[in-house]
Formats: sequence, structure tokens, C-alpha cells
Amino acid sequence: MSNRVEVEIKKADAELQIVFGEVLAPSLVDAQGDCMSAEEIRKTAYRFLQKGRQSAVDTDHDRTANGSHIVESFIARDGDPTFIAGSWVIGVRVPDPALWARIKKGELNGFSFEGIGLRASTTVQLDIPENVSGLSQEAAGHSHRFVVTFDEAGRFLGGETDEVEGHRHGILKGTVTEDAAGHFHRYSFAEHLLGVP
Repeated sequence: MSNRVEVEIKKADAELQIVFGEVLAPSLVDAQGDCMSAEEIRKTAYRFLQKGRQSAVDTDHDRTANGSHIVESFIARDGDPTFIAGSWVIGVRVPDPALWARIKKGELNGFSFEGIGLRASTTVQLDIPENVSGLSQEAAGHSHRFVVTFDEAGRFLGGETDEVEGHRHGILKGTVTEDAAGHFHRYSFAEHLLGVP
């Protein structure tokens, strides 16, 4: 069974052209309705590195290496200020200037991990509130408070930010706001759903 997991880019080092994000987060249901335990995530991360797949980075699942490579890989610890504890986090160096420009513009804003695995039926109970709020990442010198809404079945409905410097941003999908005043903001609500402070 082939599976894809999509996650947002949470952090970037512009000078080194490295982007960071969780590849897999424990007990967080992905777009295919699957989730993994922290122990399975750790095993997956270690197997990936043991196989030497650090340069197997493509764009939009085109299966053509784009010259980027994984330069950092770790399991987030309890109390990590940026990443969900137990998650597999990677740092990818993107040397191609055109690809880096797409990342800076927000056209490429996450990782999508493709792999083969076995599914096992498991019941996961996750209380999803009607609304989740938080603070976006800084862009254009400021951040916004955001609120996203979920229906009674836990499906993401969208949301918006508060008004800052005369503008606000809509949130229609994913983990990036809509463009307003010539910029956008990244945000994350997964930590709130998992009860991570």
C-alpha cells in the first residue's frame, strides 16, 4: 500500500536555505485517515536514514531528484518549542535558487512523504473543538491571531485572522493564509488538537 503524508514547513533558515518540518506526528490523522504511534514513527525515521535515502527529494511527487537533500533528521523531544513531541522532523537543504524562490513565495509550503506500509485498524479518539485559535508565524514584520473552525465530524472548514496593520487574511485550506497586503502567513493548529502547550 502506497501512502502520502503532507505536512507544513514550520521553520526556515534563509541563509543556509534549509526548511524544517514534521514528516510524521504521533496520533495525528493524515489526509488518508491514517496515523502512527511515536514508536512506529521512530522506527520509520531510522529505517529511512539507514537506507541512505537523504537525496530522494523531488517536487510534487514527480520522482525526479531536485538536488535538495536531507541534512538534519531528529525525533522531537518533550517540550520542543516548535515541533510536536515524538514527531520525525527533517531539515532539507534546497540549493536550487528557483526552488528556494518558490518556497519563499509560499508556492511550496510543506513536505509530502510517500512510502509503503501496512494498515492496521485502530480506533483513535481525538476531541476536535469547534474552533481552534493561535498565533501565525511572522511575515512582513508582524503576526496575526487566527481562528479555524471544524464541523461536528471534525472536518476543517477554514477560518480567518484578526486585523493587523489594516488587513486580515482568510484561511481556506492547508496551513498558509490567503494573500493580503502582498504577503501571507504560515500557521499550525495540530499542536492545539493534540493538547501540546
